[in-house]
Amino acid sequence: MRATGKVLYSQDAIAKRIAEMGTRISADCEGRDLAVLGILKGSFVFMADLVRNIRCPLRCGFIDLTPSMGPGRITEMNFTSDFPVEGADLLIVEDILDTGITMAFLKQQLELRKPRTTRIATLLNKPARRRVDIESDYMGFEVPDRYIVGYGLDHGEAYRNLPYLTYVE
Repeated sequence: MRATGKVLYSQDAIAKRIAEMGTRISADCEGRDLAVLGILKGSFVFMADLVRNIRCPLRCGFIDLTPSMGPGRITEMNFTSDFPVEGADLLIVEDILDTGITMAFLKQQLELRKPRTTRIATLLNKPARRRVDIESDYMGFEVPDRYIVGYGLDHGEAYRNLPYLTYVE
């Protein structure tokens, strides 16, 4: 499969939207420290730009979710480093909210660790595929039911380095 070359969202549009998200998150977390947890691998580019636009004290961590056989099933959650969640104002950062199954599972598991608050920031929202009633608190763009690549999102590990968002046929 090859990327279409048709740009859904340009590098400038992405930067502008992430700056707006950072401003809103900063206002919402004013006076508090934020624990930002990125879901690997797709969120790393988005998270790097997002945290540079947040104006409150924060710490960052990453979590890797290992899928099992079958759609939407997770067998392991691995924090890449010690990342205490208890009592934290937690911001989960994800590249795309698709079916919602993975995010709902992750949020449920993290809430067992008793964060003070839990919010979700996603670069992309694909509501056409939602199977679980979950929404992000901060959302970049809504996208059509296509296989989106670029800006950290991949297809077979390719296209993560594109500075814009497109899709594959």
